[in-house]
Amino acid sequence: MQPVVLRSERLVLDLPVETDTELVAHYCADPLFLKYLTTPWPYTVEHARSFLTEYVPVAWASGDELTWAIRRADGAPLLGVVGLRRNHEIGYWLGAEHRGDALMAEAVNAVCDWAFGSAIAGDGPMLWRANEGNLASAHVARAAGFRRTTPKIATVPGRDGSPLAAWHAERRAEIDPGAFTSWESILGDAT
Repeated sequence: MQPVVLRSERLVLDLPVETDTELVAHYCADPLFLKYLTTPWPYTVEHARSFLTEYVPVAWASGDELTWAIRRADGAPLLGVVGLRRNHEIGYWLGAEHRGDALMAEAVNAVCDWAFGSAIAGDGPMLWRANEGNLASAHVARAAGFRRTTPKIATVPGRDGSPLAAWHAERRAEIDPGAFTSWESILGDAT
């Protein structure tokens, strides 16, 4: 599959490239990545370069994972990434200095809208999961219209492959009217 550029009101989502290496390495050194993500730790410039020059283009070509750089404009510095796996699972991260402005929810909505509109998602839902306790990711999922679910096995693989307790959610093309309230037990009812 060829990379696709997506645009939203404030963002451009395009292919992350080798010139993003330093920013990826900087953002992925955030201690929250150690706690909540499965990126290598400690994260190095070499990890970032390999991700950008090997993993991203190969995964786009195979369709296994479509990864977008999040930017404020064409050619602007990378703010974070959002990815969509073949199984319709969405994942994302944003550099610490760019959090708190609803940019990630906007990026996730752009990817979901594109996936449903281009038939990438088919009839199935988009899926989300995160380590239990990752409130920031849960806030993004709620803001992007995901409905919290409780599967029989509510886990996510940890960095070493062992299962960790996780939260799960899904979203369809038509957002479920009860999606927002499905998060109240962990996020409360505030917007």
